[in-house]
Amino acid sequence: MSPKLLTLVANESFTEDEVKKFLKNNYNLFIQDSIALSDNAIQLTLSQYSNLESSDLQQTMEEKKVDFCIREQNQTQFKALLCDMDATIIENETLDDLVKLTGVKANIDETSKLAMEGKIDLRTTLKNRVSLLKGKPKNLIDKVFEGIKFNSGSDVLVKTLNSQGLITNLVTGGFEPISSYVGEKLGFHNIISNQFKFDDNQCFTGDYHLVNGEKNSKYKYMQKLSDEKNIDFSEMVSVGDGSNDLEMLSNSGLGVGYYAHNVVKENISIQINFTDLTSILYFMGISKKQFIN
Repeated sequence: MSPKLLTLVANESFTEDEVKKFLKNNYNLFIQDSIALSDNAIQLTLSQYSNLESSDLQQTMEEKKVDFCIREQNQTQFKALLCDMDATIIENETLDDLVKLTGVKANIDETSKLAMEGKIDLRTTLKNRVSLLKGKPKNLIDKVFEGIKFNSGSDVLVKTLNSQGLITNLVTGGFEPISSYVGEKLGFHNIISNQFKFDDNQCFTGDYHLVNGEKNSKYKYMQKLSDEKNIDFSEMVSVGDGSNDLEMLSNSGLGVGYYAHNVVKENISIQINFTDLTSILYFMGISKKQFIN
């Protein structure tokens, strides 16, 4: 039985001793080693863990509002980060925000939710939402910029992994120039997104160039990145929240759902439900003293 790594992250501080005692007493785990990554994050190396993947453990962690990651102990050196944008790196759903600024009456929020749950086709919902922008001025995008809120830990995540030599990628079903604004603010190396079309009067045509707006688009980008940079999927870290992220998350060496929709929670074992994006760094074994702020 090869060792596994169990990483726990909370919003409140805890001690190594109390965590190890709790896990030994309740889950019959043999803890081979432990590393305090910060005062609220710990990584444990386990050599006996028959009860580790029980639903009881997940329920206990949820009750205590602790995010956790279980993965194989290996020497994999992660080489790339792939991030969804809307409701992951930022709080906003930016296309929805843009449509709302036009004053058009449409049930945008519900449509987006159904698409992210995989209950309706993403490409169709994109087409329908972009069509509502037809004839509206391009400068509405400036108002979207003003309302963008970055999720906690997003800047530390990208800056830290840039400093560690990873290729950082913002891979979104969102649109230029919003994606460029977000990506450049945080320092992503690559920004992959769809593109609006504008007419001679600098108004939306209601159409767009589809780059990254289908079910498996992000997975296809993973394949492209793998081929061009000679990076194995096991060397990739990814994070997202919706159905269009599933293939990316499930094929990454470390795939993380972030305050995700049910379809992601049901299919991806590693989730952030209580803490922020810096938990990804802890899940990778990076300590707080290595963070770049």
